[in-house]
Amino acid sequence: MRSDVSFKQLKEFWRLGAPDETPKRWRLLSPAANLDKIKAPNLMQMPEQEYLTALDYAIPLIRNHQADLYASPNEPHIKFQPKHKLAAYERNLDWFRFWLQGYEDPKLTKKQQYAH
Repeated sequence: MRSDVSFKQLKEFWRLGAPDETPKRWRLLSPAANLDKIKAPNLMQMPEQEYLTALDYAIPLIRNHQADLYASPNEPHIKFQPKHKLAAYERNLDWFRFWLQGYEDPKLTKKQQYAH
């Protein structure tokens, strides 16, 4: 039932059908089809069930040092587990402080996230 709602929303809101039915829309909206246009760094924090469908664009961005991807196990789309919410919130703050202010948190536990 839930997947029917998602497909209906894709069709109505995004005007997307299967890729072979609406290839122009997919080329317009798909990050994988527009990697050359992505210039800003990307922070991807998603549940493990969703990250697999993002690998076609996430891996090239990660290899090009344009993205970081974090997958939270046993989470739906909206995080509810306190441990994952806290990690995502802290990561968001660190990410934006780094990219917008050039700030690196001096804590040794955070050194790795600035390595690349």
